[in-house]
Amino acid sequence: MKKITMKDVVYLIIIVLLLASTVTMSVLYAKLKANKKEEPAPSYYDQKCAAFALENANLSEGQIVFIGDSITDGYHLNNHYNDLPLATYNRGIGGDVTSGVIARLKTSVIDLKPSKVIMMIGINDINSGRTNDEIMTNYKTIINEIQTNLPATEIICESVLPMDSRVTAWGIDLSNAIQKIKDLNARIKTYVESKGILFVDLFTHFKDENDQLIPSYSYDGVHPNAEGYDVWTSVLKPLLQ
Repeated sequence: MKKITMKDVVYLIIIVLLLASTVTMSVLYAKLKANKKEEPAPSYYDQKCAAFALENANLSEGQIVFIGDSITDGYHLNNHYNDLPLATYNRGIGGDVTSGVIARLKTSVIDLKPSKVIMMIGINDINSGRTNDEIMTNYKTIINEIQTNLPATEIICESVLPMDSRVTAWGIDLSNAIQKIKDLNARIKTYVESKGILFVDLFTHFKDENDQLIPSYSYDGVHPNAEGYDVWTSVLKPLLQ
């Protein structure tokens, strides 16, 4: 039988200590990982709001601001309005709703002190299940905030655009949505005109005989393509010149 030497004992102690240390570190790491609060990645909305805040320092007052959701976000304004005497600033955010516009109104619009504000908002509210009463409550808040803080600014409100049958793939009841859009547009028109605000009926220019979006104006049934944006520009641009 091999005699156990002091050297063997030392090796054994070292191995035991190493194993114990590994187990302890594993337990501590597991606890730290469990207790660590994972910071969510900034949403597109938050990223855009932060970008707007940074941009404001380098932008001029008295220009034209477009505000809205992804339909505005995807509107390449410089391709359509670069010959206007005033600059155009795009403050659209994909996925935005009326409450989102309220929350970011100061940074997106008020701080820029624009001469004109062009607004289209509401389709995401409709598609997320908000009632037109709820949407109009928020819409009125937006208008009131702009008029209170920017009394000299001209506001132009645009109708919500129609959609076509492709949206049914997303679970949207097209017939119901179209009726809600038409009702909302009528309410917006009545309200803003009572406040002395210009209402631009883009819906009529984008709809077919069934009040659905003309398919050739969109790449997915909601968002305009290049042809759709050209139609939008043809209606709006004369009002800005």
